[in-house]
Amino acid sequence: MRGITIIKDSNRIHTGDDLDLVQEVKEIDPPTIQSYFVEVPGRNGLLNLTKGLTGDVTYKNRSLKFQYLAIGKREDLLDIADLFNRYHGEIIKIIDDDTPDYYYEGEASVTTNCDNTLLTISLEIDADPFRKNLEITTVSTTLNNDVKHIIINNQGVSVSPTIEVTKEVNIIINDNTYTLNAGKYTISKLELKTGSTVIQASGSGVLKIQYREARL
Repeated sequence: MRGITIIKDSNRIHTGDDLDLVQEVKEIDPPTIQSYFVEVPGRNGLLNLTKGLTGDVTYKNRSLKFQYLAIGKREDLLDIADLFNRYHGEIIKIIDDDTPDYYYEGEASVTTNCDNTLLTISLEIDADPFRKNLEITTVSTTLNNDVKHIIINNQGVSVSPTIEVTKEVNIIINDNTYTLNAGKYTISKLELKTGSTVIQASGSGVLKIQYREARL
């Protein structure tokens, strides 16, 4: 049965397959753009500074709304209502059946109404703007003091990867140069843009690059 998977900590449950809930409403709104306009004296129109700080469009949270219906014995319906009420105010993950490789994450708001043999559940999520891939992409290469050019393909929005090296490594990405000793790093200014990014690496040991794709 069509629905969503709800994940809280290590627990996951599907509204249709596990609970036999009928999905009546599914609304996944696009995130609102964080626009920033200023009025400049003597200038026609407003000056758009939306990309002024980061060079990219930034977004506010997005709203997810789901409504479910269940019919059955009152005691069984109350158990289902209690299950959903535990999500109220909690940070949960949602996997929509239509995009099974990605998840949304945010704060849940739950309303339940049990009328004898009929249960209505309303679930709203104040979610992060992007849906994220369930899997982390890993690119690993062994360096032997020669210069290597590593191509990273990111089909999502810009993301900062995690870089792990076993020995000293020099890398060049987006015209920025970094010298990394053995360890694990997350560098905020080091971004993988949408599309292909070429990373130039030299040194020795193993270089591992990991990132999670995210999309609107």
